[in-house]
Amino acid sequence: MTENELKEIEEEIAVLEAEGRKLSVSNKMKLKKLQRARDKAKSPIEASSVFVPNSGMQENIQLIMIDKIIMPDFNDRTGIDNKKIVELAESIKENGLIQPIIVIENDNGTYTKIAGRRRILATKLNGDAKIETIVKKEKLDKKKFNLLVLHENTQREDLSIYDKVRSIMYFIEQEFMVDQIEAKKICHKINNFNKGNLVKKDSELESMSNRLNEILIQTKIFSSVAHLIKHLPVLDMSIDILSLLESNKITFGMALIFNQYSNSIFIDKRDFSSIIQDVLKEEMSLKDAKAYFMEMLYKSKKSNDKNVTKEIKRKLSKLNKIIISLEEEKQMSFNNELEELLAKYQV
Repeated sequence: MTENELKEIEEEIAVLEAEGRKLSVSNKMKLKKLQRARDKAKSPIEASSVFVPNSGMQENIQLIMIDKIIMPDFNDRTGIDNKKIVELAESIKENGLIQPIIVIENDNGTYTKIAGRRRILATKLNGDAKIETIVKKEKLDKKKFNLLVLHENTQREDLSIYDKVRSIMYFIEQEFMVDQIEAKKICHKINNFNKGNLVKKDSELESMSNRLNEILIQTKIFSSVAHLIKHLPVLDMSIDILSLLESNKITFGMALIFNQYSNSIFIDKRDFSSIIQDVLKEEMSLKDAKAYFMEMLYKSKKSNDKNVTKEIKRKLSKLNKIIISLEEEKQMSFNNELEELLAKYQV
């Protein structure tokens, strides 16, 4: 990015930031995109070898047979859109493969994919038997291999936040030899430890915290454990919410609100998607969206009856204290009025 382009981006960011709370959802997304472009241009982190082949590792570019490529156990990319694969295939047919895929060479003449699953699928769709490939020849253990896959895939702008979180959680699962549920618990425990919320000193947690912080430093995806935890709810979001998030139609904060009410029952038998459409159409703020969901929630009669009964008891208790402080004459007057009310409502 040239200095002039960077300056233009900075100016656009300043204009949008000046709008403050008046920012529409679309402008919020535009602002985030511009900020990412600016931060990427200024970032000291070296670009991935997906974009710069000469990454310092022993490698060379060659044509290899697609049927010799093995996909790793962990699928770093989910929700591959067949329509986009067709579009990519057309682009490759017209312009060639702009970026080679990346594999690591195995001892038996096969290769394990590191980056480029969609490019492989698109090339196969075109009927090609071979694909241009960056071949890495290092002998890597499982941990280093997983780290390499993370680096090559998470630096790509088109990798979803869902897949970024999945990737790093998979790495944590491998590091601590646990499943995803336990990995989440570990993250929360370590976050509490880092905040100093634990009364007793725990040497085991301290060791785990150091290991997890080292993973975050190595992977360069999340700046802290707290930053990672903030994004963990994305793993439980529905496809509809993820779709809106990845197409930049909603912010991550709005996705969290949608997820909170995704299994709720709404008044007038409204479905969840129609409530979402209302929020998007009106370009509601996070505060307004939360209030709207609360307003639309179905409250059973039983629940309402309990609330009314509780309110009556509270007022009667208050009234009783007032009656006690009244003079005898006024108490008698109040008692007569109460008798009339009881008779009226046949209590």
